[in-house]
Amino acid sequence: MLTSKMNLASISKKVFIGPPRIDMLTLFVLLVFWGTNVNAQISSHDTLFLSFNLTQTNSHVHTPGNNTEPQKEDGLFLTEILQRTNISGDWWGARNTFNESGIDVELIYKGEMFSNLSGGLKKATTTLDNIDLIFLADLEKGFGLGNTNLKIQFLGNSGGVPCDFVGAGQGISNIETIPTWKLYQALLEKKFFGERLSIATGLYDLNSEFDCRETSSIFINPSHGIGPEIAQSGLNGPSIFPTTSAALRMKYEFGNGNYFQTAILDGVPGDPENPYNTHIIFNKEDGLLLTAEAGYVINKDEQLLTKIAFGMWTYTSKFGKNNFSDNNENSISLEKNYGFYLSAEKLLVSNFENPNKNISGFLRIGYANKNINPVDFYLGGGFKFTGLLGWQEDNALGIAFALAHNSLAFRNSSSILNAIDIKSYELNFEATYLLPLTPWLMLQPDIQYIVNPSYCSQSANAFVVGSRMQLVF
Repeated sequence: MLTSKMNLASISKKVFIGPPRIDMLTLFVLLVFWGTNVNAQISSHDTLFLSFNLTQTNSHVHTPGNNTEPQKEDGLFLTEILQRTNISGDWWGARNTFNESGIDVELIYKGEMFSNLSGGLKKATTTLDNIDLIFLADLEKGFGLGNTNLKIQFLGNSGGVPCDFVGAGQGISNIETIPTWKLYQALLEKKFFGERLSIATGLYDLNSEFDCRETSSIFINPSHGIGPEIAQSGLNGPSIFPTTSAALRMKYEFGNGNYFQTAILDGVPGDPENPYNTHIIFNKEDGLLLTAEAGYVINKDEQLLTKIAFGMWTYTSKFGKNNFSDNNENSISLEKNYGFYLSAEKLLVSNFENPNKNISGFLRIGYANKNINPVDFYLGGGFKFTGLLGWQEDNALGIAFALAHNSLAFRNSSSILNAIDIKSYELNFEATYLLPLTPWLMLQPDIQYIVNPSYCSQSANAFVVGSRMQLVF
């Protein structure tokens, strides 16, 4: 942790966006039986409100002799719904009008249920869900600003936290967090030099472009997104889910597909003492997080064949290192916090007659300063088998492992200062299957076996089963 305490009242500037508490399961039911519209607005109190206007449409009155035509219309209507890219359709032409003006609206719902069947802290079941409300604007179409885009994203979460009854340091689900609504991203991007150079600024999710892989994106465990040695660094983590910070990102893409990108971010996203809502705090003691990544990429016919990326990161503020004597007396010294990672993915097997059937693999290794960070070493990898069932080309099976080593300094500090015994390593095995039933409805059963859950002393291993449902509105 940082050695000096922030005085927010005297040296910081805070922007607060506070939402209401919304029951996500109720919201899901409302969205499934969608009628006419969803309205979102920001009030004078900077609070996000959602209002629903539900109406009944496309109803038929049943009378003798009118069976044939209504059944035919209902059948065509059902077929049309199943073939839509999103369940709400084109909004009676309004969606197409927005798209022609450069505006796109996305609403994605994820709902999960996970059960710990054995091991861990206790046997239990919980549900959790996530809503992403995203507004994308091409400002060239709407305002004549060439090569300029705007992204605004609201994030809503509710439900339980599966790792609370597993004791897993790496977590179980990549949407598990506290229940709240947030302004998650507000990013303005401008492209130059034939769109090779892009500069973006605003609230920014670092993991949207850094330390990300197409092959590993299928998995639900958080470690297959951004590595835990980065995710658990800093006073309040880096600028990733569920809390982002102000940032400036620059990226240059070469003609052959290779790229170099760098970002400067606020060193402490949000408010560590208040995880609810959106807080934008500018405090000189927070320092900055500096990141850079270079990537070697080979594509063919818009299909990724090979990607190798190397990234580095460091905080400008120094962090406290605990130095314990033989009698457990503690003295604190200051050190820089830094780390690096190497990531690779490759298309291993491809069906030339049907490129949607293939096998790809990925591997990632990461390191962070062992004197400061909870996780000092990480190794992960796996395989993705796409289109193997034949009847549904977009189905995918994923098998992966994630090994996180907890640093000795972190384990000693937790034991002496907090009387918590943390295991030296945690190993997660995950098998998941992504099944798109329609373009807007996906089901994903998931199995995870956790060897040595980091925060669980009474049991060695845990076995967790769960499922995710995703709806695109």
